Amino acid sequence: MRPTMRSRIQSAEGMSNAVIEFDEDMEFLSSVILNGGSRTSRSVMIMQVSKDHMCPDPKSEVISRLKALGLPLDTVSFMTAAEVEYVFTEAYVKYEGAEMTAYVTAGLSNQVVAGEVLENWEERHALSNRRSAALRPGTINIIAVSSVPLTEAGKVNAIITVTEAKTAAMNYLGYKETGTTSDAVAIVSPPGDNGTSLTGTGTPIGIAAARAVKKAVATALMRRDDFPEGYTEERKEKLRGGI
Repeated sequence: MRPTMRSRIQSAEGMSNAVIEFDEDMEFLSSVILNGGSRTSRSVMIMQVSKDHMCPDPKSEVISRLKALGLPLDTVSFMTAAEVEYVFTEAYVKYEGAEMTAYVTAGLSNQVVAGEVLENWEERHALSNRRSAALRPGTINIIAVSSVPLTEAGKVNAIITVTEAKTAAMNYLGYKETGTTSDAVAIVSPPGDNGTSLTGTGTPIGIAAARAVKKAVATALMRRDDFPEGYTEERKEKLRGGI
């Protein structure tokens, strides 16, 4: 059974923020900026910052945003310069009884092939700004919520699965890059004994997770018109219809 959860966009400190709340304590394994690692919480926030954001103490800034939103300080918290109100995307997939829900914000300009050095940043930054005055460079943030308990090993395995799915979404749009330089992920599952350890791409839960993440990431990027340079409107519409 899917965990009971609610998502919303809420403004605070002049910025939009995505908030997801659960009716019960949930287990998290994440790479977020505040409350990362392995922990328990009932809430998640994706905090939007300005496109040229610089802060020497980002954790304090996130805590300030949580207080402004009235959220508990144990909220698992992401940060992005992508326009949250526009790109926050949810996708749900059920496959052979396994259920996964993905929540995503996504934006490009600092995309890179893993292991390579990011180059031509100024050119990419200018391209992002030319697409629309409202668009900002961004990060790909992924929250994948399982309907069943996962062991610690299962959560680690799921991180691999959703990361591969993120890259599959970029490949679907025609990018050779594997992600951005600031991506973050959270795997969320209900507590319980006898959790699932096998969540790879050959398992029902892994397939459900990968499909949900691929759809959500690709959809969020297409909402921004984040296609590779040179795509015709006809090609864009075909991709939009295929995901």
